[in-house]
Amino acid sequence: MAILERNIFILTLVGVWKPDHWKGFKAALYYFYICLVTIVNHSFLLSGVLDFELRNIDVVVIIDNLSLLSCLFTVRYKIVTILYYRKLIEEFVNRFERDPFRAKDDEEEKIYIKFDKFTKTISMLYPGLFTVAVSWYSVGHIFRMSPPNVMPYQGWFPYNYTIYKYYWPTAIYQLYAICSAACVNLAYDTIFCCILYYICAQTHILKYRFSVLVENLQKINEENDGSVNVREIERKMIGDWVDYHNNILDLVKFVKSLFSTAIFVQYAASSLLICSIAYTLSHTETRSMNFAGDFFYLTAMTIQIFFQCIAADQVTVEFADITNALYNTNWYNLSNNVRKAMTIILAEPLKPTLINSGYFVILSLESFTKVIKLSYTIYNVLQ
Repeated sequence: MAILERNIFILTLVGVWKPDHWKGFKAALYYFYICLVTIVNHSFLLSGVLDFELRNIDVVVIIDNLSLLSCLFTVRYKIVTILYYRKLIEEFVNRFERDPFRAKDDEEEKIYIKFDKFTKTISMLYPGLFTVAVSWYSVGHIFRMSPPNVMPYQGWFPYNYTIYKYYWPTAIYQLYAICSAACVNLAYDTIFCCILYYICAQTHILKYRFSVLVENLQKINEENDGSVNVREIERKMIGDWVDYHNNILDLVKFVKSLFSTAIFVQYAASSLLICSIAYTLSHTETRSMNFAGDFFYLTAMTIQIFFQCIAADQVTVEFADITNALYNTNWYNLSNNVRKAMTIILAEPLKPTLINSGYFVILSLESFTKVIKLSYTIYNVLQ
């Protein structure tokens, strides 16, 4: 079955993934859309950087500007990553249609369907929560507008935007840039999390195939009358299973090489944002729209880190469970050659399979709790 269809569709909607079957005029329009999304996000980031100054004594304003710039820098990196590594992502998807990843029986198909439903839930739940949070954040900034002098977001422009005919196009440009950045964020995050859960599906199939392997070998040993070279069959079946395990590990390495840097940038930026926004909330009137906007922005950043960490943690848990799943089979009824091979096979899963973020941070539920604790500590220090 095809994977990541929903995620690729979302990437198409946000303007970073042109469908292969689009040709001619339709393709030209979409390339224009890609250029628009890229230019708008990069120019908005540049506008914020040029306008930023440390002479402003209002710490809350400085933190708010830094938070927005950090988020935009992360989005800029995600756009470049998707556009640059598109072929690799397509190759990853196509590998699931080929052996050894393709489902071989109804039970494996059921495992795929189970995890596909789970990724569907993520693809609907995460964008919903993230969209609500970012929308409230944008509403808070919209209420700050005071035409023609105050824009929804601070920025530098090479013209006088206080003139009405320039003010409204500029304000619409800023609001579209934030909306586009939020869409790219949720599209990138969902495809990363869903890929990790499809790897979890492969580990489930790996454990299922070993139980089938043990049953088949036991049946062959019981029915063999000496006419079959059982040792050769055992070697081939064990070898195929080990190759499949190595292929899954290669998938993990691929995911880490493709997403590691971008997720590290996201993880570092979100960690700083949680700290800074918490400080901003403590100095904002609780009944104001600014408080509501910043609160929902804090919620969005927390959700973003949580979904990434829990998906990566699930991969670690699934690989750690391979040893127990193999040991719970009837492997002890097989030949001595297979049992000797089992000692080597059982040793490999003992090495933890971890999803690293930038080769420094290990994504897990523990790392998520550390971020929350660190944010609370920094918040107390700032207080």
